[in-house]
Amino acid sequence: MEELIARVLRRTGLSFPRGVLTEEVAELAVLIGSDVASGAVWEDALTVASASMWEQLQAPIVAAVNMHLGRADGDDREDLAQVLLLAQRFDPTQPLARALTARAATELRASVQYAEDRMRTAEHAVANGGPQGAVAAARALGAAGVALLDLDPEDFAPEIVVYIDADQSVEALDELARITGDVETRAWAREALGALHVADAPAASAALGALTAGEMPEDPAEDAVWVPVVMALVDEGLERALAEETAKAQASRE
Repeated sequence: MEELIARVLRRTGLSFPRGVLTEEVAELAVLIGSDVASGAVWEDALTVASASMWEQLQAPIVAAVNMHLGRADGDDREDLAQVLLLAQRFDPTQPLARALTARAATELRASVQYAEDRMRTAEHAVANGGPQGAVAAARALGAAGVALLDLDPEDFAPEIVVYIDADQSVEALDELARITGDVETRAWAREALGALHVADAPAASAALGALTAGEMPEDPAEDAVWVPVVMALVDEGLERALAEETAKAQASRE
């Protein structure tokens, strides 16, 4: 059953949204890579974390599985039919709920590690101060924010295209920040980034703390946290587009 569930999750991308993960899932993520990432401690923590998630997300998961089932055929359809039976169970200790919770914790841990690495990369420039240090801090903050919030450029593709078509002007960036920066998401970005402290990147951590401190401005275009996140999101979108074009060009030559 575990292999079947893993196969379905891999093929469908089924997962818990990052924005609704509980403290119990965050605590589970901390255990990953530690000496207790297996055995009784892990199993107990996974049970608690699954219980914290399943009640609120069972219905959306059932709907998502049904959607994939309606499009599937052959072996995929058989796999999804079995997973649907699990999704319809209220019991949070059942294998699907546990697998989704473990996946959420694993992905969260990976995003935290990525954000921490970006802070370490920026540490030298930030410690030296000046304009280059400020730019390095903003870039590290933006990349970390995209990772921690699990933002996808494809979700903002129309808005990013408008920004690029406007020659990436300051005015276009302001408008992009305003369109994408709703209050809830910006508050979440401040909370997630404000909790990020890297012991071996003290200058970068201090800069991050300073940027996330204080009241959140009403105008997203004046938000020193959100604007770098938006810029990082654009950069990631452009990198993906370039990679896709390169792959297509290579495939056509072959």
